Amino acid sequence: MNLYNIHIKEILGNRYDFSYVLYKYNTLNFHYPTIALSRLLKSKPQYGAAEAGVIRESLDAARYIRITDITENGELSDDIGVTAKTINGKYILNNNDILIARSGNTVGKSYLHKSDRISYPCFFAGYMIRFIVDEERINPDYFFIYTRLTIFKDWVKATQRSTGQPNINAEEYSGLQIPLPPIGIQQKIVDIYTTAQNAKLQKDKESKELLESIDDYLLEALSINPSQEVSSESVFTKKISEMIGNRLDVSFYKDRFEMISGIYPNKRLFSIVDIDPTIRFTELADDTPISFIPMECIDDTFGEVKEQRETTIAKTKGYTKFEENDLLWAKITPCMQNGKSAIARNLTNGVGCGSTEYYVIRPKTDDLIIDYVYLVLRHHAVLKAAQNSFGGSAGQQRVSSQYVKSIVIPHPPIDVQKSIIATVIQIKERAKQLQSEGSKVLAEAKATIEKMILG
Repeated sequence: MNLYNIHIKEILGNRYDFSYVLYKYNTLNFHYPTIALSRLLKSKPQYGAAEAGVIRESLDAARYIRITDITENGELSDDIGVTAKTINGKYILNNNDILIARSGNTVGKSYLHKSDRISYPCFFAGYMIRFIVDEERINPDYFFIYTRLTIFKDWVKATQRSTGQPNINAEEYSGLQIPLPPIGIQQKIVDIYTTAQNAKLQKDKESKELLESIDDYLLEALSINPSQEVSSESVFTKKISEMIGNRLDVSFYKDRFEMISGIYPNKRLFSIVDIDPTIRFTELADDTPISFIPMECIDDTFGEVKEQRETTIAKTKGYTKFEENDLLWAKITPCMQNGKSAIARNLTNGVGCGSTEYYVIRPKTDDLIIDYVYLVLRHHAVLKAAQNSFGGSAGQQRVSSQYVKSIVIPHPPIDVQKSIIATVIQIKERAKQLQSEGSKVLAEAKATIEKMILG
């Protein structure tokens, strides 16, 4: 047990809860004088727009920046994002504006807007707060970097209200005490971080290229023609039997990609897998612990379950049920096209439940490996074609079960499936290694910077 002696005079006028007092105690010895953020701003902090996101169909359209659009690196995600029906000019981002999340599990998440890196206008959502700093006193990049450090994260943990939803409001952020080195030292810190960040981004780029190569490898291994686009001037025909239960518009069929192999049997998905099989947990007691996997627990980069939570049989009503080795495939936008699919493994007591926006997929026979099915259904061309089949309202579009059942999938011998799976596993492991190497470089830079700030 660690004991701390805190003088009453040190907490008079401040909060008394232990986490906050401990933070104050551990950061008394900054190497540079600290100044409240409020004294470093050119204007008052601003809350974002309260608009609903709608599909952004063009890269020229203004992008609505939400917490989920910001990556763990503090960059905008690569996907197209959303926009809004109403765009108020007062929420448009300018160069060096800093956004910080104010609510939820991502409170403290930050983003520094750089106009020369973004080719379209951006505006921000209400769960974020905009800060515009006085650049003569504090380098915006230095402030952003400070929000990436453990020191800041400790302040967030100490400051956010622990009851109910985590939250830090604009007034509380304004009271943040920031160590303020001379501008020259700030720039040195920025240079250290930027060098490391660029090295990490290069590693991430190499990792991404490796993951993207999986799609090309699959087409080659299965002898699938990668060029299936129909010319806009072409006339093409479809059998009535192929159209029953599907949409009737031309674009649905013109842009549809089929995973048709030139050397292996091709089968409709419904004929070789069960989709949403009936699952009952009648043999398990109500208090039996099981796995709970909501959508946010699936990593869309590697298509894996990154976190398993726990619930009980009694609390499964209203959720999608699944069993060990079932494939969970997201049916709703934007999760589907972002690759939110994974195989449920190492489940507590062999069963679990999760989002109602999953299709649960399971092979009907032993000559089909679920890992192989997963790879085909995660191919970008399959996801793009599925996106074109969306039905439902603009905000809640889904892939229909009829469409999923109609997807064509090659059915090679099991040894070919195993070979494909093994190759992809090797590619993914190398991609993970590259990301790990990049993260290590950045972590070392952050440690160096924190040492400079703390002395």
